[in-house]
Amino acid sequence: MAYVESAKTQPRAVQVLSLLVQSFRAQWFFFAIPALYLFSNWLMLRSLPSHGTAPVHLVLLDLLSFALPVGLIVMLVLRLIHYAVVIKPESPIRALAADIVALATRPKLIINALPVFAAMVFFNKAMIELKPAIPAINPFAWDMTFMEWDRALHFGFDPWVILQPLLGHDIVTFAINLAYNFWFVALFAAWFWFGFQKQAGELRARFFLSYMLAWWIGGGLLAVMFSSAGPVYFDELGLAPNPYTELFAYLNDADTRIPLWFLDTQQMLWDGYTGKGPALGISAMPSMHNASAVLFALAFRHVSKGLGWFFAVYAVVILLGSVHLGWHYAIDGYAGIAIAAFSWWVAGFMARWFTARPVAKRYDIELGRL
Repeated sequence: MAYVESAKTQPRAVQVLSLLVQSFRAQWFFFAIPALYLFSNWLMLRSLPSHGTAPVHLVLLDLLSFALPVGLIVMLVLRLIHYAVVIKPESPIRALAADIVALATRPKLIINALPVFAAMVFFNKAMIELKPAIPAINPFAWDMTFMEWDRALHFGFDPWVILQPLLGHDIVTFAINLAYNFWFVALFAAWFWFGFQKQAGELRARFFLSYMLAWWIGGGLLAVMFSSAGPVYFDELGLAPNPYTELFAYLNDADTRIPLWFLDTQQMLWDGYTGKGPALGISAMPSMHNASAVLFALAFRHVSKGLGWFFAVYAVVILLGSVHLGWHYAIDGYAGIAIAAFSWWVAGFMARWFTARPVAKRYDIELGRL
């Protein structure tokens, strides 16, 4: 009680600074996986002395200039839907306006968010540095194998052939193209939805830990081990016969009637790989689009059933779209789903332990008092 009373009599600036220190002490664990990711990168990249690094300040600038505004906008839209469908206050608009005022005027949300977003800067640095270097560490060698495994798993048929009667229509392909690009919006929205929470709770910790764990294991370690480019680059890799020729004949023909901008993205990535443009990185196995979409569903179902079902359906669309648009072998998607489920399970134990520590409980109490 003496501590609480003395805290109340402290100047506001001192309270805020003290709570910020507590925030980093209570949430240090968010830095553990980025540190492991950077260390494993160092082990793999040390034989490539010419490989560039991603300066922390540039990664932070990208986060602030693009991810932050997009994430905040979509987070507010999701919050409005949450108010309208689940909480149902007298005026969802006024309730959302109160949230916006609180976000802008009360430091507790920012104090709570700072450690996790600081950790994400280092985590993104690790991802940005590794992905373009994957084929230099381990050249693409698994594409033919994954194509054959796909065919074996689907009763002798290429999965895109099975899906084509259902998905091979201009309007359907265009809708899938939209949904696939919405993944980036959903990603930023999830970051900021869970980042700007009033408490450093278990669900919040579990989401970020599972996200980072999945990307380190799947997008890092396994992506290097099973280095592959994906069906879209079958010809470019010199593999024959190419079972995806008719798929891309359809997609390129559809592009003459409807805008399918993912085709330009696929060409841009290959240009980066061949040195004709900036190297952004190519990696098919496992599909982290699929892994992330499954994590969205697993996390948001604890926010509301409606959002859980929305993201569950979205995860199915991403799985089908990853094959239909030629980005991935079906087995890439299955592996991504398995990695997401494993990471969510492991992160559950981690989050329960971290948030049950006395320092974490004290921090939540002090955060609620500010």
